[in-house]
Amino acid sequence: MSREGSCPPHSITPAMDRHNGSIFFIAYALIFLAAPVIYVGVVQAALCDKLGASATIANLPSAAFFGGNFAPVFLTAFITHRHERSVIVWASTTSAALLAIVCLSLLVPLPDFVRVGALILQGLVQGFCSSTSQVFMFQCMGRGATVEGRAKAFKLAYGFGPIAAVIGSLGAQFILNKGIPTVRYPHDFALLYFLAIPCMVGVALVCRRFELISLPEVAQSHSFHTALMSGFRAFVQVRSLLYLWVAYALWYSTLSAIPNLSLYAKQALGREPKELSGWILALRFGFKCLAGYLLGVMTLRYGIRLPLIVTVGLLGGAILWAWTVPGHAYLLSFGLMGAGELGGAYFPNYLVAVSPVETGARNQALLTLATPVAGVAATLHGALTDHYGFSASFGFGLSTALLALCLLWRLPTIQVKRVRGVPS
Repeated sequence: MSREGSCPPHSITPAMDRHNGSIFFIAYALIFLAAPVIYVGVVQAALCDKLGASATIANLPSAAFFGGNFAPVFLTAFITHRHERSVIVWASTTSAALLAIVCLSLLVPLPDFVRVGALILQGLVQGFCSSTSQVFMFQCMGRGATVEGRAKAFKLAYGFGPIAAVIGSLGAQFILNKGIPTVRYPHDFALLYFLAIPCMVGVALVCRRFELISLPEVAQSHSFHTALMSGFRAFVQVRSLLYLWVAYALWYSTLSAIPNLSLYAKQALGREPKELSGWILALRFGFKCLAGYLLGVMTLRYGIRLPLIVTVGLLGGAILWAWTVPGHAYLLSFGLMGAGELGGAYFPNYLVAVSPVETGARNQALLTLATPVAGVAATLHGALTDHYGFSASFGFGLSTALLALCLLWRLPTIQVKRVRGVPS
């Protein structure tokens, strides 16, 4: 039963810490189980490759995913505090419906270009749903858990939740490698989408149970444009938030090399990306499982900045490994990439910790504007590969990681016991 409205502001209790931490863990375990298709990139690139698309086109679902992350900026201008939890429910339900549509497009006879278009559309709408769900899920955690409670929840969700992703990824590899003889291409990809549908329905159901402190509603006295510009000015005036935003865009630009790393299997191993997609995802989430626990420990002991530096370093290391290490050992780059992918949780966590709870969702929405900017990088990775080879893409990814590290070293270190407040 919801307790929203039953607690005075800023009265988060230890019981709420534990309850909301459990909700967060269950939700992300279900998301991880659906990871082969929810995490737009590897599977979509492999399917586009099977459909005869170029490297540039194969990267478009990922680029569209980043573009869809623009949505929270508009939603936070209209969503009231009492509806913040409901937004997660609707975003997850929409995601489930989208998966059903893509599944259907693979089951009925359609031209290949229509299926590629469906995958690009999935990337866009999934970006809309995933970014919206994350912003408001973190906002709910900001209203229902302390900084220390969130650190413990992250250690649980990202330390053990990725086990579900490993299971889902190995299952995906079994299906794509004709483990079920009667399920042939493209029905094998369709089955992956079908199995993810109940996972997203489960996320919608479990997130209804978040327990939140009440917040006073603020009447909207300005137009959307005025409110957006006012929030933007307040955001950029805080130097540490500006550094965080740029570093986040650079981190995402490095992460957007994942589809290219998958396509590189043809050159590195002489094998089709489809033959390795499940193993790639298993490595990606297996390493994420270990890193999720260790990053939670780091946060509790050394503060909330260190995980940002570590995750960016892991992405840069993944690019360098794939670029220089030959043979099957190159696949370990996906493990490093998966561990570094956890920056997607720890960048918003840093922002939530330094933002007043009343403006947490708005500031997160502004942070997500870095994602559409980075979406250009996904297309650029593909274009660089088509025109200059994979080395150009890898060099670009390594450069963005190094620039992000330079900015992160300038952020203040904040311990989990610190009282919430925006640093100057």
